[in-house]
Amino acid sequence: MRDSGLLDVLIEDFERLHDIDVEYVAVGTGAALELGRNGDVDALIVHAPEQEANFIEEGFADERVPIARNAFVLLGPSTWNASIFEAFTSILEDETCFISRGDNSGTHAKEQAIWRHINQTQGVEMVEDSNGYHPPGDWYFSIGQGMGAAINMADEKNCATFSDRGTALQFQSNIDLERTEFSDSIVDNPYAYLVIQPGNAAAAHTFESYLLNEGRLLIANYTINGDHPFFVD
Repeated sequence: MRDSGLLDVLIEDFERLHDIDVEYVAVGTGAALELGRNGDVDALIVHAPEQEANFIEEGFADERVPIARNAFVLLGPSTWNASIFEAFTSILEDETCFISRGDNSGTHAKEQAIWRHINQTQGVEMVEDSNGYHPPGDWYFSIGQGMGAAINMADEKNCATFSDRGTALQFQSNIDLERTEFSDSIVDNPYAYLVIQPGNAAAAHTFESYLLNEGRLLIANYTINGDHPFFVD
């Protein structure tokens, strides 16, 4: 959400409406949840429902509050006229250079879920190591960095990468990679807000209320070059 530019817009509007200063650090969902476990933040905006459910079960938050959604897309030298699973299979079979975030983010978790599905349905060889669950081969690069770095590297090396749609739209005008969107349900990308327990609950809940009210309209109307990167239910 940060790389799309939306988070800064939301925070600026919130601070204008409420006498509360917001400081944030933008990291992948895995790292964000760890900040929550350590009590280093008051709230989280994350997009990995299974990891969020575990976080809540561990007692670090009471609930996940859905605030927006978009979809995951593929960026690459050309487009794919196929399902997301067929596109990933094509990348694997052709050994198309692929840049993975490899950072335990929500995007990385979804990428691994797609590789797992391909393994389970097609019996294709996969490995599981410090870079996560992925195909073997020197065409697969796991960089352990954020979405912007992955897109820039993919563009420089003429590779494919898996991205959330918001960040892809923000980078699209500055890269040569083409964007493919898919209708498969697995590419659905829901964002949620979690208030950390215990924490600065009053301010965190004020921001939650903002996201569900004034911020909701801002999210719905936010565009990048005429495209809506996020949607609200």
